[in-house]
Amino acid sequence: MYYIVIDLEWNQPLSHQSSAFRKVGDRLMFEMIQIGAVKLDENRRMTGSFSRLITPQHYLKLHPRIRRITGITQEDLADAPTFQEALEQFVRWCGEDAVLLTWGGDDISVFQQNLDFYRLEKSLPPFYDLQSLYCAVNEGGKDRKGLSAALGFYGIEASDEHPFHNAVDDAYYTALVFQRFPDAKAIFNHPEKARALGKARGKRETGDEKAFKSEQGYYMSSFGRLIPCPVCGKKGRVSEGYVLQKGIRTALADCPDHGLMYAQVVFEPNDQQQLVARRRIFLSEEQNPAYVITKHLQWKQKASAQKKGVKT
Repeated sequence: MYYIVIDLEWNQPLSHQSSAFRKVGDRLMFEMIQIGAVKLDENRRMTGSFSRLITPQHYLKLHPRIRRITGITQEDLADAPTFQEALEQFVRWCGEDAVLLTWGGDDISVFQQNLDFYRLEKSLPPFYDLQSLYCAVNEGGKDRKGLSAALGFYGIEASDEHPFHNAVDDAYYTALVFQRFPDAKAIFNHPEKARALGKARGKRETGDEKAFKSEQGYYMSSFGRLIPCPVCGKKGRVSEGYVLQKGIRTALADCPDHGLMYAQVVFEPNDQQQLVARRRIFLSEEQNPAYVITKHLQWKQKASAQKKGVKT
């Protein structure tokens, strides 16, 4: 029998208002773009690895967050196999006598949704959850620890040869953690099932407000730097700052699950000689990032010209 530690990377729509998401988002929230895996024998010795990039067929443009985290570029995916082709190669590589191990339930859920979307009835080996086993062994099963925490616990150091957020390298580090468990067969007490990934529904807009001593105080605060998603409430960082648009300060942030968010902020004085920042937050329309990004580029060009002593 072989243990196969698997890790995936996937793309997401630039916006939930995009035409691609409106077309397939109820059936395909995330589109796989890489399969990485490491094979271990019954004694947990590494015997091989698998890595395939996958060309997206619906969310064609890489989300900036995915590109930044993984280092995968649009050019990398241009000549990559389709999901169907990569899956065939992966199933052959796995062989018949194998089980699949992942860190947490996200990978199996995304994998299953891609299988269902493309109507591929492939017989995959059973999945088991290494994260659940790690927490049961070391944390009493109470918390869900990240892979980096497990690496630190076992004193496993990262190397330049295996950069994080490449699927096969993340699978390699997960395999190192698996090798540290006293009983390999304990993994069979932690079977894993895919959860349904439905299209985000409900509200697309939210609002909030908070008082500050000055406008600058807002920009420097965590309230100003972090934007809550109107759908799930997860906070995304305003990495590029705010721009002025028709008297309103606007900014972009990124929700890991629901794509780009667009915030509008106005400042109004109150009776305590403070400025109240009143904010509206939306899932971004496609034209919102175009305006904000263009404005930032104009600022950079102006700053560069001023450094060179050129009047603008």
